[in-house]
Amino acid sequence: MEIRILGPVEVWADGQPVDAGAARQRAVLAALAVDVGRPVRAESLVDRVWGDSPPPRARHNLHVYLARIRRVLTVAGVPDALVRRSGGYLLDLPPEAVDGQHFDRLRQRADELAEDDPERAELLHRAMTLWRGEPLAGLPGEWAARVRQDWHRRHTETVVQWARGLLRRGEADAVIDALTRLADEHPLDEPVAAALLRALAAAGRSAQALAYYARLRAQLADALGTDPSAELRLLHQAILRGEIAAPTPPTDPRPPATSEEHTAEHHYHYTG
Repeated sequence: MEIRILGPVEVWADGQPVDAGAARQRAVLAALAVDVGRPVRAESLVDRVWGDSPPPRARHNLHVYLARIRRVLTVAGVPDALVRRSGGYLLDLPPEAVDGQHFDRLRQRADELAEDDPERAELLHRAMTLWRGEPLAGLPGEWAARVRQDWHRRHTETVVQWARGLLRRGEADAVIDALTRLADEHPLDEPVAAALLRALAAAGRSAQALAYYARLRAQLADALGTDPSAELRLLHQAILRGEIAAPTPPTDPRPPATSEEHTAEHHYHYTG
């Protein structure tokens, strides 16, 4: 069973979607899912779902939605997952059952590894594949907007970190499409711009990099009245001088395996 919040709020079981109810009910589910495994007080749930102007019967409505969510979870095969505890309610599920928590755990594991470690890039890429568009899509309110903004920040950081790791290994072509999409979504984000400029130049597409820099400079001037950062200006000069080339991929320092020697590669597997 999986609860998805990195896109429309959905419940999936056995590879099939389960009807999670109307928008307000899905908002209650999301308000619990972001803190899966931890109790959320009823007051906090009301605030997350209705904001500063809850209806007079907000507590009653909350209990109605919680009862319906229990039925949804029963259909999904986890009838005892919604628990009342410590003056609040919690989803008693493993963190990986919520795609947002799974995303964070993959990022945390990646952060423990060196930037050019191939496993780090794999973990970051696995996190990226969990992203399905606008987090909490369709849910109204200030709390959903704040959570959505925070998830966008984390997703952007993840893509940039993944791209930097691959660039260090000389794989510029592999990151250009993802960085281009991200730059289209966040046209004024300078870390994204820097990563895309480096990738384009390292892939031998300097003319495209210079054209992108010119557009970025115009956008920053129009939207913010500022110039590109010092890092971007230095990067621009380096591209003009032809100083950015694709790094040489690292070589494996180990000798080739003989028939008596075998190496085992570690793979990360998730089963939910």
